[in-house]
Amino acid sequence: MSKWGGGERIFGYVLKADIRHYFETVDHEILLKLIRRRIKDEKVIWLIETILRNHKTVIPNKGMPLGNLTSQFFANFYLNELDYFVKHKLKAAYYLRYVDDFVILHRDNKVLENWKQEIDLFLKENLKIELHPEKTRIISLKRGVTFLGFRIFSKYRLLKKSNARRIWKRLEKFKQRYAQGELTRAEVIQRLEGWLVYAKFANTYKFRKKIVARFNELFGTT
Repeated sequence: MSKWGGGERIFGYVLKADIRHYFETVDHEILLKLIRRRIKDEKVIWLIETILRNHKTVIPNKGMPLGNLTSQFFANFYLNELDYFVKHKLKAAYYLRYVDDFVILHRDNKVLENWKQEIDLFLKENLKIELHPEKTRIISLKRGVTFLGFRIFSKYRLLKKSNARRIWKRLEKFKQRYAQGELTRAEVIQRLEGWLVYAKFANTYKFRKKIVARFNELFGTT
């Protein structure tokens, strides 16, 4: 019998949370304050300040450009404060975060409800950000958890339907770009292989075979 249930029954709940407009609302002053705790080299600090200032934001002194490698690092670093709060203050045993998307598991939904309120207050007071009211909710584990493009259950994982639909469209776009000479067959394979490795984390064996078969129809075999 597992901690979360016995037999085919699954007990417990998950707090599925997301930060509201995260990349647009990261506070530059707070970010620099956190970085200065770890980095003392003023030349590095100057470089970071220059990167942040050069990004034109809707709200002055807030936000980071999407897709920028430094932004990905800063985004994770910024929420390290949340990690510490959840693990050491709330003492949550089952917590997982990917950038601004995170989940916390617990047997008692009332505990999760209290943690949700405490987390939102912590984020507002310490990082000047807040939980997304529509994307943050507590659900039963029996329904599965949607995380990083997968529907995760106790004994299997499914690919989200939107992700499955998207790969068919990407294949068609690859075909168009291939026909126009923008991509080689080898480049298409390289891009498709990345997706296939990602999809392999779910129960997608038959689906991946269909994708490969469709690729061979569009681009031929060698």
